Amino acid sequence: MEDSQALNATNRPHFTQYPPTSYAVYEVGYVFVPLLLVVGVVGNSLTITVMTSASFRTLPVSKMLIAMSLSDTVVNLLFPFNKPFMSQLIGTDIRALSSGGCKLFFWTYRFAKTGSSWMVVMISFERFVAVWFPMKSKFITTERNVYIAMAVLYGVFAVFFGYWCSWADRVIDGSCVINSRPAGFEIQSEVFLVFGLVLYSFGPSFFLVIVNILIVYKLIRIRKSISPISNTQSFSRCTKTAVSSRTTIMLLSVAISFVVLVTPNAVAHIVSFVRRKPIFETTDPVIVYLRAFVQLLEQLNHSINFALYVLCSKRFRDGLLIILRFKKTQNSSGTTHGIHTATNS
Repeated sequence: MEDSQALNATNRPHFTQYPPTSYAVYEVGYVFVPLLLVVGVVGNSLTITVMTSASFRTLPVSKMLIAMSLSDTVVNLLFPFNKPFMSQLIGTDIRALSSGGCKLFFWTYRFAKTGSSWMVVMISFERFVAVWFPMKSKFITTERNVYIAMAVLYGVFAVFFGYWCSWADRVIDGSCVINSRPAGFEIQSEVFLVFGLVLYSFGPSFFLVIVNILIVYKLIRIRKSISPISNTQSFSRCTKTAVSSRTTIMLLSVAISFVVLVTPNAVAHIVSFVRRKPIFETTDPVIVYLRAFVQLLEQLNHSINFALYVLCSKRFRDGLLIILRFKKTQNSSGTTHGIHTATNS
């Protein structure tokens, strides 16, 4: 997904032949891309392990977190092949071995990225229902409804990106070029690019900002409405609110990180589109550095969710420690029950 000059590794076998303005960018890529790949794959694998444990597997939200972790893992595994230094190491653009392989690569990449985005949307919607309509949440966010929503979303993504990739992604001069604007498809290429950005970033970000503001507003109102603890009922309500708040904070952190880390990449695409300066083809030093920076943020988004769960949720940490055998399960309604309650609240 880099500029064609950098991607054509077969014509530029020596690293020093790359544009001087890009030299530092490629050096940074050598360090951070593999690092985030390892962090992301390990973290997402541990998240899947925790979410499939007995304490979490029956909860609807666990299905969303598993799907998001799988999507993030796919993105992390494919991301390095979009960087010029990978073509340098291998000696060729491995994505360009065949026309079908080029199309399949970018179909999978777009499919996984957008799937991850909409799992964040589904998670935030689940929190919204749990906070605003606690009595109805168990009827709305059922396991069956979650599976149906996921099937519909992933089905739409598969068809949309399948059609887009069928004509937009091609092998040109030994490189696999994304959204190559073939003759006769110039306007269609622009329309699909904008709609793809809305589907992947702008749409989810807008939804997340609105919904999470409403969630925070509702939690503040609930806290203010709780009277001083004077009886068992008041104590129980206060405890449930505190547990729900902690769970919501964990999931809010995921939504916030998505908006902060993914939106800049989409904005950079729009800016390059308005300026008629293709972001993956220009050699403008400013755009080259901007592109590298926003792509690094994007990869970070798909790599750090596990760290957010660990930092923001004691319940998740407890579940992880049990999986890693650092903490024993309790047969009573202690740790295991606490995890279930926190995630389902």
